[in-house]
Amino acid sequence: MIKVIGNSLNSVNKKVLDKMNKMDLRFIKKEIISQIENGASFIEINASSLLNKEVEFLRTVIPVIEDMGAGACVISNNIQSMIEAIKVSEKDILIGTIEFDEQKYVPIAEMIKKEEDREVKIIAHINDIEDGKIQPEKSLLVAQRYVDSLLDLGVRRKNILLYPEIKALDDDFYYAKDLLTTLELFKLDFPRVNTILNVFYISDGLPKRHIITSYFAALAISRGLDYIVANINNIHIREAIITTQSILGKDKNFQLYLEFCKKNKTIKECEEDE
Repeated sequence: MIKVIGNSLNSVNKKVLDKMNKMDLRFIKKEIISQIENGASFIEINASSLLNKEVEFLRTVIPVIEDMGAGACVISNNIQSMIEAIKVSEKDILIGTIEFDEQKYVPIAEMIKKEEDREVKIIAHINDIEDGKIQPEKSLLVAQRYVDSLLDLGVRRKNILLYPEIKALDDDFYYAKDLLTTLELFKLDFPRVNTILNVFYISDGLPKRHIITSYFAALAISRGLDYIVANINNIHIREAIITTQSILGKDKNFQLYLEFCKKNKTIKECEEDE
């Protein structure tokens, strides 16, 4: 079954950044709870915009997330912040996104291989855009080198999450098609390595973003996407994720689908056809 990562706690959002700066735990806990209730296994924390307050924020919020029953997914540009996040957390945690740069991924890999009682997963960013275009075959070559390097450092395959480069469909009509091909190639070449993607980026700049995002999420899951980063509080995106899993046989006895319909009886899309 696909793992869902709720991403509403992102400091890129000015409102969220303000709440983070004020350390408004009431707001933060409310966001965490709503995402968990809507099916998130992990809660993304992107506190990069806090700058020198980032580490302090992570130290405070990671235990809150774990106490509520979810895992943390820490997204940062600062290696030291990610290292601190690993030290603070006590449960499974996702760390990234980290490009194929030894100075960035080696320190994280060294920490991951020491873990025995939990899983610390590295989100390996496969950034291979050439002339503004995604090149699936070239992305695969970068992924092969990256995976081999992590394996040599002692990181197990199950703790590697491949994150292919994603751009807005509004920038290039073929981005989504090439990205889906990239996901398919990754799963064929690395059947024991998981993939992860923030599907919301694909609809940037377009109206009614939830429509593009929802359909793309369904297609990405059908290509083998394992971890999906999304605004899980958006009912249309949630519906797409749950329904696609049911169609692909990943929702045993339609448990998720039936529960979704039960909770949303008043929504037209969930009503049975006459």
